[in-house]
Amino acid sequence: MTTSTGHAIVFGASGLAGWGVVDQLLQNYPTKGTFSKVTAVVNRPISVAESLWPITDSPAFGLVTGINLAKGSVETFTALLKEKIHDISTVTHVYYFVYMQNNDPRLEIETNCGMLERVVGAIEPLCPNFRFLAWASGTLGYGISKPGGGPFKPPYKESMGRLPPPDTNFYYAFEDILTERSKGKNWTWCQVRPDAIVGFSPNGSTYSLPAHWATYLSLYRAVEGEGASVPYPGTEASYDTKFTDASSEMIAKLAIWASLHPDKAGGGQLFNIADRAEPSTMRERWPALAAFFGLVGVEPPAPGVIVLKPGEYALKHQDVLKAKCKKAKRRVWGGVFGWIRLSFHFGPPTELGQNQSHRVY
Repeated sequence: MTTSTGHAIVFGASGLAGWGVVDQLLQNYPTKGTFSKVTAVVNRPISVAESLWPITDSPAFGLVTGINLAKGSVETFTALLKEKIHDISTVTHVYYFVYMQNNDPRLEIETNCGMLERVVGAIEPLCPNFRFLAWASGTLGYGISKPGGGPFKPPYKESMGRLPPPDTNFYYAFEDILTERSKGKNWTWCQVRPDAIVGFSPNGSTYSLPAHWATYLSLYRAVEGEGASVPYPGTEASYDTKFTDASSEMIAKLAIWASLHPDKAGGGQLFNIADRAEPSTMRERWPALAAFFGLVGVEPPAPGVIVLKPGEYALKHQDVLKAKCKKAKRRVWGGVFGWIRLSFHFGPPTELGQNQSHRVY
């Protein structure tokens, strides 16, 4: 284990997983003194107060905004980091939690690989003590988005390897880039792989499940009233489908632990991560989730019974939604995932529901 103090830099620090990494580092995980400095790098503007990161009794902290990883050459990006982060030469550990979605697989691979190349291309010459890079992939690597769930069948294991051709995604390109770049160098890397990530993002996230469900259920309560029954907006099969999720806290702790144990976790190893070994189902979760908003969660509607999907429901009642969101701040709902085709901006969560928290783990 690395014993000397380090300087951690987190790219994508305001995303669901990246925010959790900064949060844990500032809480002195795993022990106080492991890191003397934490630098959070983001693109969109954000203040320390908005971030809700704990900065009391934490390592020295720097927040750097306006860093667009998708623009410019490696040389211009290197110059930008050198200008914006004056002590970047002391960086020892890199946590890369950046992702840019594109519906065109070719462009998605090209864009995301370009961002990683800029970061590694800048870090290597600027940071002589660079030791480890940890990054996060996801279960797309097991083909879960393919018809029928893809060629791999659950339970998914790290040893399953890559999907057979012609299937591809940027995970494989990342692996190739990092393997080649780290060859013969003093730094190494690993990959952590969660399924659904449950966490907080101060700038909003199109992949925030809490934000999606909070929007729908708080709107449902505002329209239908406290104590109303809300059917699960899916099929009976999906109600009982098993899944595992991972809190941003758990993902962060694994990524940090791995980065401090290069002898055990380096060399491009892949680690699946979940909050618990036993899978969950929405039959288990839905009643508790609905109750959090003062509603009664019930089973999916019977075949033939038409119930508006969450996105359709939000469209129908968008006047209510907008009226309840008078202090617009951050975009939290902007993904295009079948039933979600909206983009709303919201203020503090308490404007829409009850007992809601900024930190949903």
